[in-house]
Amino acid sequence: MMDIHLLLLLIVFLSFLFILKPSLCYASNKDICTRGRDFIDKDGREVILHGINLVCKDKNRNYIGPWDEGDFNKLREWGINCIRLGIIWDGLEPSPGSFSEEYLEGIDKFINLASLNNMYVILDMHQDLYSHKFGGDGAPQWAILDEGKPHIHIGDLWSDAYFTSPAVKTAFDNFWNNSKAPDGLGLQDHYILSWQYVAERYKSNPIVIGYDFMNEPFIGSDIDEVWEIMKKEFLKNTNLDLSAEELDELWLTDRMEIIEKISELDAYPKIIDSIEILCRRFEVEKLMPFYKRLISSVREVDKESLVFLEPSVLSNVGVYSAIKKIDNLQVYAPHAYDILTDTPFMSLSDLGRISMIMERHNKTSERLGIPMLIGEWGAYGTSEGVRDIALFMVQLFEELRVSETYWAYSQKVREDCDYFEAIRRPYPVRVAGSLKYYQFDRKENKFWCEWEESSSIKSVTIIYLPSLSYKDIKVLPDFSFRSERIGESDSGYIIIPNDAKSKRIEILF
Repeated sequence: MMDIHLLLLLIVFLSFLFILKPSLCYASNKDICTRGRDFIDKDGREVILHGINLVCKDKNRNYIGPWDEGDFNKLREWGINCIRLGIIWDGLEPSPGSFSEEYLEGIDKFINLASLNNMYVILDMHQDLYSHKFGGDGAPQWAILDEGKPHIHIGDLWSDAYFTSPAVKTAFDNFWNNSKAPDGLGLQDHYILSWQYVAERYKSNPIVIGYDFMNEPFIGSDIDEVWEIMKKEFLKNTNLDLSAEELDELWLTDRMEIIEKISELDAYPKIIDSIEILCRRFEVEKLMPFYKRLISSVREVDKESLVFLEPSVLSNVGVYSAIKKIDNLQVYAPHAYDILTDTPFMSLSDLGRISMIMERHNKTSERLGIPMLIGEWGAYGTSEGVRDIALFMVQLFEELRVSETYWAYSQKVREDCDYFEAIRRPYPVRVAGSLKYYQFDRKENKFWCEWEESSSIKSVTIIYLPSLSYKDIKVLPDFSFRSERIGESDSGYIIIPNDAKSKRIEILF
């Protein structure tokens, strides 16, 4: 039997090797893996993923967007290094068990364009309102088991149908129950096999770094109980003299009165926390078993790609998630939206609510000990007056050192949008060691970044700058660096060699 002291020394030695040789965390053909709460590349450098969503929801185009080489070149100039690329179940599996090669060739085109522009790809199986049949996107016709219930959409927002449509709720219930499709196989079984097919196709592609298994998982008919609890909590914490029925009508016709009252009385956390038990039950009893089966199936063909697991859609507005860690390459991938998102009142979004949502997401990431990527945020579209809100989101990303993908390029983000500097912004792309902090002070127009270099990493640190026309740059301690322009644009990278010291860079634009 090995001497206990020798065994302890061996453990310490192996742990020491793990710390010094971050690239030993995996042997993979993928360019990105995880270490603790960080993304790292093959050289062991910490990586910040700053991305954008490309999702085509148009069935008439067979869910293949119009993006071309010019779009990808533009995104690279903006500093984008990651694409959350939507794939739609309806396009992928138009009939039971039959996968569309034509559809996947369309997806391949975007993956190739991403590769040419040094961008990673996360494949996102997107859905909204379960299916195109209900004005959204997602499941093919054969996978819609709504039992003939009516699709009732009351309210100004597309997402109101989650609350008002019996058909949408029933379709989700049957999915979570794995009810049988017309061919006798369960709906979840079909969905899982479609993901296995996708994983088999892209397992050897180094830039397809992972799979986001389901966009915004919805609770189904239990939303009725959720809504009743929320109404009771609202009426208990406000002084509005309304019945539950009157509150229903007011929410769907003039919800700003309700939201203003919530903000005025600081009632939002109480209302959100009142439904945590129901959301937890959904995640524990339905969502996590589904994820476990899905991951097991994907791992049969692909053991190296990241798996991006989203919580219940209600976590996106602040409900604590009960999601569990079930895979060593798992990423927590919530979205972060204020309750005014998609309304004409986005400029009135509450920074306190946004901060609370991000704080709770961060606590879940800490609990799980895995990286976090905010898969969607923003959705500002052509809204005016949202600049400060967008920059506040960026400030939170910088403070928490989290990765993110903005929603969405398909909303025609333009350089004249008042929030554009939240998209095209300086950040550390790859750090040859441990990133301590980074921040861009927009009032002083100054960028700081500090990191602790590792002697085991032989590669350089790379920092993206929206403009190489800076007034002054300092690398402390004094150190040489070079810059690299992106195409014909003024944007580019600062590239700093590694000499295993603590470094700080200060840039004045």
